[in-house]
Amino acid sequence: SPSFAATLITNGSFELGNTSGGFSTVAAGGMDITGWTVDTGSVDYISSYWAASDGVRSIDIAGSAIGALSQSFATTAGQAYTVSFDLSSNPDLSGPRDLLVSIDGGAPSVFTHPGATGKDAAGMNWTAQSFTFLAGGPSTTITFTTNSTSQSFFGPALDNVAALAVPEPAAWALMLAGFGLVGGAMRRRPRS
Repeated sequence: SPSFAATLITNGSFELGNTSGGFSTVAAGGMDITGWTVDTGSVDYISSYWAASDGVRSIDIAGSAIGALSQSFATTAGQAYTVSFDLSSNPDLSGPRDLLVSIDGGAPSVFTHPGATGKDAAGMNWTAQSFTFLAGGPSTTITFTTNSTSQSFFGPALDNVAALAVPEPAAWALMLAGFGLVGGAMRRRPRS
């Protein structure tokens, strides 16, 4: 994805919000994570308990119960968007974790992490994930949850969430043509 585009997600690395100690549990309805809503159950808002993939904070989708975390953001109907995020799992219990991601309450996409082996950056083994969707209206809600009921206190870990509009092919063609014209103009400058 182009680095010059700004993400549509607010606080995608979870750096803004109220947490203390190694982590705090945020129950449904809690407003401790700026820009995000805990819809059901609870999530653990991680500060120093383990190494985040971006910044110092991240989320464990399963707090004291399996949680659902969501955010709505502005979109244009019919426009394609790419969502990217980093995935790991709570290292206090070994084994894989599934993160379920849904758009506007639709069928979830499942992303699986093989399991973290430690709390440092290497042990967390954050993996970059992404998918593309077509927006259905002027606002889109993305929801993250899990199906790991047997591991209810040790869920998938989430960080570095971003959403970007996918440029239209015509826009890319115009941009590339513009770069070509600039390059040609620079080449043709008269010498003194």
